[in-house]
Amino acid sequence: MNKGEKNMRKFRPYKLLILLAILLSPVHADVLSSDITNLRNPYLAVPAGQASTLTGVNKYGRNIEIDSAVTADIWDGGKTVASGGVSLIWVAPTAARIHQLVSTSASDAAAGVGARTIQIYGLTSWTTAETSEVITMNGTTDVPTVNAYVIIHRMKVLTKGATSSNVGVITATADTDSTVTALISALRGQTLMAIYGISSVETAYMGAVYATANKSGGAAALVDVTLLVNPEPDAELTNYLEKQTFGLSTAGTSAWILPYYTPKKITGPAIIKIQATSGTNDMDVSAGFDIIKVTE
Repeated sequence: MNKGEKNMRKFRPYKLLILLAILLSPVHADVLSSDITNLRNPYLAVPAGQASTLTGVNKYGRNIEIDSAVTADIWDGGKTVASGGVSLIWVAPTAARIHQLVSTSASDAAAGVGARTIQIYGLTSWTTAETSEVITMNGTTDVPTVNAYVIIHRMKVLTKGATSSNVGVITATADTDSTVTALISALRGQTLMAIYGISSVETAYMGAVYATANKSGGAAALVDVTLLVNPEPDAELTNYLEKQTFGLSTAGTSAWILPYYTPKKITGPAIIKIQATSGTNDMDVSAGFDIIKVTE
């Protein structure tokens, strides 16, 4: 291996990603002095909180059942409805809504053996940065959020009993709309949704997108995967722009990662999500994306 090849093997796209996130955002000039020294190891600097206005986001989702010729978003509730799914296409609240958290099991409660408290993350408006709150579960009885959210894009079990996870399916349902914004499948401990919202005070620099077709056995199957962005969720919630499409084959390329050596810039407000179309029944698809988020 010659010197040039060794240098290429050492190159990491995230170094360029973070450098651009800093240099291309004049409003964040303050990070130049304190954060640029951390560029030697951006993988550690950002998640360790050593870059004051930068946040690393690794968004991963899974849809365990997509049937032939069906298009579905990659999230916990997107599997075939007849098999217990909520909605093939994830639906955002039509406005900032209080959400009701509830489990299908009485064990997910303050003194239960399942999930006791849940931390939720989202946006309360399309003009404010991400916030979070902790909800104490009450089994099969609804518990309202303190905040009203335009999107909830992550939930996780914070404290739990003897089972070390949630026993039932936990949902966050928007008041008035009656749509499920986020869902934790039984025993998963967190949402698996390749969906993320950024506000007008945030900019995302995407370093990579990836997907895997998990179908086991049977005939070879094809899957089309699409990265979608809604650039104006503050105005309308249904139209998305196609930003990337690639295919998977269970007989060949069943896993694929696409790095962006020139990072894909997404200016808020926006909703980012991944969608898949299956060529066979019962396809299990995982997908996600990695971003560095800059907050004003």
